Amino acid sequence: MTNPPTSELPVLRKVVRSSTIDLIVDQLRNAIYSGSLEPGQSINEVRTAELLAVSRPSLREALQRLISEGVMTHAPGRGVHVRRMRTADIDDVYAVREAIESQAVKLVIRHGLATSRIDLALQALERAIEENAARTIGDADLNFHHSIVACSGSMRLTDLMKVSMVHTRLLSLSDRRGYEVRCDLIGSHRELAEAVTAGDESRSLAIVAGIMAEATDRLHGPDDGFDAQVVRGREGETTVDDQWLQLREQPS
Repeated sequence: MTNPPTSELPVLRKVVRSSTIDLIVDQLRNAIYSGSLEPGQSINEVRTAELLAVSRPSLREALQRLISEGVMTHAPGRGVHVRRMRTADIDDVYAVREAIESQAVKLVIRHGLATSRIDLALQALERAIEENAARTIGDADLNFHHSIVACSGSMRLTDLMKVSMVHTRLLSLSDRRGYEVRCDLIGSHRELAEAVTAGDESRSLAIVAGIMAEATDRLHGPDDGFDAQVVRGREGETTVDDQWLQLREQPS
């Protein structure tokens, strides 16, 4: 029996196409997260499609998803740009973070799920703080919080967390003071890991809320009276991916 023609397999075509869009979205999200695509940077459809070796319709669909996620913006006559976060976005981004991570904590504790991934992420954060490089600490910090959500076993929470992590990174990259992270956060994060492992739900949720409140205070600036030890990002601390550098160097 011969294989049926492609026209008789609409569901299969849809799955393959969806997978392509997912890959493009992941590539663009990763480029934003790493700083290779900067806040405010325009996305040239032709060059970006060529760079990723995808069709322009597929790229457009991926960009629409990122726009709906709040990672990119579109303005008539100006095209698509990487979103530049503003002060008004700070409280909202961290409110969403707190909701996601609090629900993850509840799932982990109530179902007695394994927390070894959280412990490994905490160890990585401790090493990053010793290195004293802003981006390394920032990556390790977000990975620690991602590990809590990953331990919940919820794919929907994990997907929401991926987007929320990009929003968090965009807040830092959009900060008028430049990219900076706290380097005195290990204590609260260690307490959170211990509380989750011990199954202390109320304490875990209180620590999550405290971490989010401190983060919003820091991003709002020194006028709010928040005092913390921070490390500022240095030029050349992270290398921009060569493939995305092509989009920076050529005019839109």
